[in-house]
Amino acid sequence: MHIIKLDATDSTNDYLRQMMLDNTLTTPTVVWSLFQKKGKGQRGQVWTSPAGENLMFSLYIPNLSRSADQLFSIHKIVSVCLADWLLSLQIPDISVKWPNDILSGDKKLAGILVESSMQKSMTKSIIIGMGINVNQIQFPELPNASSMRLCTAKTYDLNTLLLSFIPKLIEGLTHPGKDWDTAYHQFLYGLNQKRRFMNGKHEFYGIIRSVTPDGKLVLETETGEQLFEVKELQFVHIVDQ
Repeated sequence: MHIIKLDATDSTNDYLRQMMLDNTLTTPTVVWSLFQKKGKGQRGQVWTSPAGENLMFSLYIPNLSRSADQLFSIHKIVSVCLADWLLSLQIPDISVKWPNDILSGDKKLAGILVESSMQKSMTKSIIIGMGINVNQIQFPELPNASSMRLCTAKTYDLNTLLLSFIPKLIEGLTHPGKDWDTAYHQFLYGLNQKRRFMNGKHEFYGIIRSVTPDGKLVLETETGEQLFEVKELQFVHIVDQ
């Protein structure tokens, strides 16, 4: 495993992609930056973080290929590996909010972005970007965010955390013997509970039943069971039970 540490970059995913295009990646490689100017999140959002307080990194593993309809299995493996690791550090009430945010309680602790390029219906390359809120204690514009430090009142060494987590993630991705789908559903936020959603301008209630192998959210609604793609749906808020 090769780790590249940067003081700052636009995006660790983009940095790794350029290395891949330059044919300089032959072993599992992590790019870790203390600050990202244009960090990426889901749905085209930007992941922002104060310099040096949180973990922002991307991982490339050679020959990690999946068919297009199996790509979400990567999301599931990464989500479960991260959730298990956080639990091992006594971070409380961990869950995976579809498709791949990690929560402690109802607050976002981490986010995952998997980017791939395809060739003949198979992934040619996969880059896994991750942002984990570690030591940040103030989120003035993000009321639903939290951090490891806020959860435990401990301050963490970022280098120690990275070296602890990455081997577990690589092991999960390269030796996938676990039932990752079952594990993902055990962590799934709101499973079998009613939640409020937004589809375009339409708000509605639905009970989360499962996530399909290709990443669609299965909801039980007033009109029956419906499947939704990632870009079609947003959580609105929790419904008290």
